[in-house]
Amino acid sequence: MSAREAILSRIRRASGAADPQAVAARLAGGQKAPVPAQGRAEGEARVAQFIAKARAADATVSRLASADDLPGALADELRARNLPAAIRTGADPLFDRDWGGIERSIGTGRLEEPATLSRAQMAMAETGTLLLASGPDNPVTLTFLGETHFVVLAAKDIHAGFEDMWAAWRARGLDPRTVNLVTGPSRSADIGQTLQLGAHGPVALHVFVVG
Repeated sequence: MSAREAILSRIRRASGAADPQAVAARLAGGQKAPVPAQGRAEGEARVAQFIAKARAADATVSRLASADDLPGALADELRARNLPAAIRTGADPLFDRDWGGIERSIGTGRLEEPATLSRAQMAMAETGTLLLASGPDNPVTLTFLGETHFVVLAAKDIHAGFEDMWAAWRARGLDPRTVNLVTGPSRSADIGQTLQLGAHGPVALHVFVVG
């Protein structure tokens, strides 16, 4: 046995990870550690906290009563940003609707795309973070390619913090190849300690909170 294997073996024995039943019991038992106050918001306070945190991270947010309001709200945002009336989406059934004057194309993200639209599976009020799952319904490239990224999020899918968000994720049985946690538009201050938006992805992020 190598030194590495010996160390990992001791860790497994000490943590109970060598016992599949112990691992299953730990996952089913939920979070036992203390949760900070910011991760315990409930109801409308949770939605308000998510919106405030997302805006603090340079995202913009609007609230919609239902998904039927999405085409009109998206058209308004595209006009306000001087973007063409065109959007790139995945095959998510949520987007199978009449888009009015907006030209919708379906597929993976492309470098030349001015605007893309995705649906977030969940979000976290504690930090204003979106959780996006990869797959043909919402290709991961839509999250990173294109200058402006629009995201639709159901208000009921906003969770207080990391603990209950991941518990809800496990309960829903989601199993994508990739999960991306996105907080605000892409940014970097690596050069000259000056913050630049759009460094590694979209220069702007707008969230439509539905419900």
